[in-house]
Amino acid sequence: MSAAPVLVEEHAEGFQESLTERMRRGPLAVTEALRYATQIATCLRDMHMQGLVYGAVSSQLIVLGPGGAALRSRNGLAQLGDPHHDVAAFGALLGEMLRKIEGQAGIQIDIGRLAIRCDREALDMQRVLITLRLIGLQARQGSAQTRKQAPAIHTKTAAGPQLRGKVLHLVYVARHWRPLANLAAFAMSGK
Repeated sequence: MSAAPVLVEEHAEGFQESLTERMRRGPLAVTEALRYATQIATCLRDMHMQGLVYGAVSSQLIVLGPGGAALRSRNGLAQLGDPHHDVAAFGALLGEMLRKIEGQAGIQIDIGRLAIRCDREALDMQRVLITLRLIGLQARQGSAQTRKQAPAIHTKTAAGPQLRGKVLHLVYVARHWRPLANLAAFAMSGK
């Protein structure tokens, strides 16, 4: 957890464009969208822990640079504001990003569910951040499984033991992924 929120000035060095401008250029990869969303959620969580609210989370106020995403500094920071407005606005931001994401359909569904929960439920940013990290872990796991499955497709003509070893490895990965998948489902269920 950082000591202070990550806010940048309007024309900070290294930040080239807003998230709105980036989404106009074309679709976001799932990993890219999750990275930006996690960075913004971390910043909002840190602000809320200090008793501050941002007040107007939107893609126009998120700037992107080589290190990822940050919130533009604004004069509207308020002490003792209602952090649930930030959470609802963050959910709307996720919904906006979702329309520009291409990639894993299951991950898109999970992001969509989180966006709806941000708007309809009284979530705090810590819970939103945990759910985003679980979705990111699921996305990376899905990418790793896809990479591991690809060689198995090309080895159908290989000797039986080689193919059997790859199938057993995939079963092992799937078996050990299940507890994390169950944790993600629990986090998404709101219980």
